[in-house]
Amino acid sequence: MKLSLYIAFFCCLYFLPRTTFGQDNNTFYSDSLSTSNSPLKFKDKLYYGGNLSFNIFNGWILFDASPFVGYKIKPKFSFGLGSKYIYRGNPEFQVSESYYGASVFSRFLFHKNFFVHSEYELLNAYELRPLPFPNGDRTLSSMFLFGGAYSTSIGGNATVQILLLYDLINDYNSPYKPYYIFGSSGPPILYRVGFSFGF
Repeated sequence: MKLSLYIAFFCCLYFLPRTTFGQDNNTFYSDSLSTSNSPLKFKDKLYYGGNLSFNIFNGWILFDASPFVGYKIKPKFSFGLGSKYIYRGNPEFQVSESYYGASVFSRFLFHKNFFVHSEYELLNAYELRPLPFPNGDRTLSSMFLFGGAYSTSIGGNATVQILLLYDLINDYNSPYKPYYIFGSSGPPILYRVGFSFGF
């Protein structure tokens, strides 16, 4: 477990200076900006986004908030920091679970609206195994997500992204297991939909 954590952490650091995000409509960085002699201000290199979702299904209440801020190193390179809060509850079964933590990510634009995304996320979660700790105690869960994404403009400086990601760690206590595309016992592949502003 510790070896996988170290490998994931250093892989994410490796991708940080080699990251990006972009669009084919040049809202990420126009040619005039990238070739201008005057350097961009710090605030002009920042972008913001995340996702916010709420759902009630069969008595279950689901809430997810994931804001992030990114920094454009070059026209095709960016990295950023994010935070995460997840709530799952069911009053009938007296279930109330909260997951929270932070992440560091990087993006690399390789063709028009498509980019590669790598992210290391560390969440305060719940111990699901009876050993070595009692089931249900708080513990840390690590995820190293790597995959591809599609981004498109939805008007103004807003964009929407659809990400398909593979969890290279697949932590036993990952809160994402119920949301794997092929089920909790299948490969650790999941998708995300998010928004960004300020390109």
